[in-house]
Amino acid sequence: MCTVTWWLAPDGGGYEVFFNRDERRTRGPAEAPALAHGQKVDYLAPTDADFGGTWLLVNAYGLTLALMNHYPVDPRKPLAPSRSRGQLPRKLADCATVAEVRALLNPVELSHYSACFLFAFERGKKPGKWMWDTRNLLEDAPAEPLPFFTSSSFRGEDVRRHRREVFAKNFAAKGLPDPANLEQFHLYQEKERPAFGILMDRSDARTVSFSHITVGSAQEVVFSYRPRAVGDGTLPEPAVVARLALHVPLVSNLAP
Repeated sequence: MCTVTWWLAPDGGGYEVFFNRDERRTRGPAEAPALAHGQKVDYLAPTDADFGGTWLLVNAYGLTLALMNHYPVDPRKPLAPSRSRGQLPRKLADCATVAEVRALLNPVELSHYSACFLFAFERGKKPGKWMWDTRNLLEDAPAEPLPFFTSSSFRGEDVRRHRREVFAKNFAAKGLPDPANLEQFHLYQEKERPAFGILMDRSDARTVSFSHITVGSAQEVVFSYRPRAVGDGTLPEPAVVARLALHVPLVSNLAP
C-alpha cells in the first residue's frame, strides 16, 4: 500500500526519490525522519510507531532504501522468530552500494520476514529492485519499465494498473518526468474512487505521509517529510526537513 517514484540525474551526479506511505488507520503516527547510527555509518529514517522499523532511509554514503509490502496469493508464514519488515532497511543501513545490498539479501535471511518489495538507489547506478514473495527472492522485480511502482492490498491488480496508466498519461507528452512533476504526481487524488488515487483514502487505510529524498552533487542529503493530518485530505506545508552530510567510503565492504 505505497507508491515510489524516482528521478536520476542525466549526468549520473545524483537522484531523487519520492514515496507515499499508505497505512491502516489503526496504526499510530510515525516519527519524522531523524538521525540514527548504524554500526558503520549514520543515516536518516522515519520510525514506525507500532514496530520501530522504517520504510525509507538514506545513509551518509548516499544510498537510499525503500520498502513496501507485497501481497502474494499464497504467502508462507515467516519462520520464527518473525521480524517486522520495517527492520530490513535498518539491517541494510550500513551498505554503501546497491551491490552490497544484493550481496546481503538471501532467502534464508528473508524467510523471517513477510513478503515485500525492496528498492535501493545510489548515485550514478541503476536502481536495485527485489521482490520477496516468502518463497523466492527475485531481482529486477517488479519488471516495471517506468521510474514508478505502487502496491495495494485492495484490488491490487486493478489499483496498480490504474495508477500506472495515470503515471504514463501524465508523462507521455513530457518525456521522462522531472522532480517537480513527480511531486505533483504524488499529490494526485481520485474524487470518484479515492482508493485508486496516489494520495489515497479508504475506510480502513489512507496515505499517511509523503517523503522526498534528494541525493545530489552537493555534499549533503536532504530528506523532506510531510505527515498527513488525521481527517485532512491534503498534505500540509511546511515539510519536516532533515539533513545529513555525505561522505564516500574509501573501500567497499563487499565485492561488486
